[in-house]
Amino acid sequence: MAKESKTNANNDHHLIDISPELAGTATVDGAAETKDFAATAALDGAPETKELAGGAVAVDGAPDTKESGAAAAAVDGGGGETKWLRKLTSSSVNTAVLRDLIARTQMLWYLGERSGTILRPRSRRARVDALHAVRAVAIGPFHRRDGWLPFPDDAKLPFLRYLQDQCGLDADRYVASLAADRDRLRDEFADDDVVGDEIAAEILADQDKFLQMMLLDSCFILIVGMMLSKNICESGCVSRAASISREYFILHMAVSQHADDIKLDLLVLENQIPFAAVKLLAASCSNLKLRRSIEELVLGCFDDILPKRASLAGATADAGEFLHVLHLFHWSRVPTTKYCILSTPRKLLRIKRESERLFPCSMELCRSAVWFRKAAAGCGDLDMWFWSATASPVAVMTIPCFQVHEYSAAVLHNMVAFEKHFHWAHGACVTAHVARMEGLVRCPQDAAFLRRRGILSSRRKTDVEVVEFFRELGEETVGARLPDEYAEMVDAVACHRRRKVSWWCGGFVLHFFPSPWVVMSLVAAAAVIVVPSLLQTVYTILSYVKTNA
Repeated sequence: MAKESKTNANNDHHLIDISPELAGTATVDGAAETKDFAATAALDGAPETKELAGGAVAVDGAPDTKESGAAAAAVDGGGGETKWLRKLTSSSVNTAVLRDLIARTQMLWYLGERSGTILRPRSRRARVDALHAVRAVAIGPFHRRDGWLPFPDDAKLPFLRYLQDQCGLDADRYVASLAADRDRLRDEFADDDVVGDEIAAEILADQDKFLQMMLLDSCFILIVGMMLSKNICESGCVSRAASISREYFILHMAVSQHADDIKLDLLVLENQIPFAAVKLLAASCSNLKLRRSIEELVLGCFDDILPKRASLAGATADAGEFLHVLHLFHWSRVPTTKYCILSTPRKLLRIKRESERLFPCSMELCRSAVWFRKAAAGCGDLDMWFWSATASPVAVMTIPCFQVHEYSAAVLHNMVAFEKHFHWAHGACVTAHVARMEGLVRCPQDAAFLRRRGILSSRRKTDVEVVEFFRELGEETVGARLPDEYAEMVDAVACHRRRKVSWWCGGFVLHFFPSPWVVMSLVAAAAVIVVPSLLQTVYTILSYVKTNA
């Protein structure tokens, strides 16, 4: 009997109805604790009773319970329950365990008390603070203490005034809409990051300061999008006289002076506000008419920021809601149908040796007859393909040109940080590409080889600096969830390298044809020596035949 009761109790433990109320704000009424062996959840104010596989739910702490199909656990055949059994079946303990489990499971973030999408990412490197620093403007609450920025809150007031005068912004109606949706907007900011930051904590706690921040920052983002984007407003939405007014000229020159820094600041994960506030602001401007959506307007600011855009123009209409500007930028740069993260991978790594789990460098791949080819310009900058066949000793790896600029580290670091926290919803394309490039570029010889192939480009960084660049980025991918496409490519590369004929072919080419100049010299020698000799032999034969005839 005791064994059967224990089995039933364990089964009831797995049949708990997980809901946001249980995860976040469910309170357990400790006044009346049920004596039944089945798990019970006391929910204050719950209007109905839910049955849990024969267990019972006590409403408002009521002591009445329904007996389950199995007999209650008893000790020595008597009626008194043991203390440990009451603890196992206590609803308060169960609720606490569920709350802790939700906090430790990223894929259940929507069940937690806070669903922060704007946060300060955790890094494995000690010298990564410079990648989180803003250069021109603070968006959101986390960089308000940086008073030296060119665009403090006072400098954002002319942007608000311009929208009121020229675009017909109804500020009162917009602020009222923000106040009505204040709780949801507030939940987008992570609470853990305000510890030690009194200014950010005060802004998030005070409603007036929070609404003021949302108003000024959304106005700044919208005006910057109108000034720097190629998808500018229609000529009829704002009069020509207004477009060349003194106020517009001053704002445009101020933004243009710091345009590069502003673009990079808008791509910092913690330097964001919910994108829904920007869309609501555009809808509140009665005289503002755009050629395309507000998403396309903002994306137009980053046309000169690499990696290049992979999605087609106008595809934002079918993409759903975006969390913030960095999410919008990330979506536009990665393939939409690849590099998704599943809770259970479809394919596991088949390789056995630990050395094969690492992505081999480019020189090692050359020794195993892997030819590198530069991808076409329209394929995007964050995708990679590997082709091999059983009948062919040669494999082909197609890689888009990776251009390393001064800002590349900051942009890629924030994109990897975004994927690290939300890979289950938005994939891990950037993480997988960084992990593969970090494996391909292990030494300066690898960097020099990929430069010659047109796959790697950097005008200001040497080969040694490029190797260090990928090594530092690769540290952020250690322990991160990688998509099935990464595992499939690692499997295919390992399978190809295990073939002896591939090593023989690759070694032959590297030994006898180490440079394209060797091939060209052979062709030139054939043209100078072999061809004239062949022609002389042909003419000799023809003259002999003609003489005999």
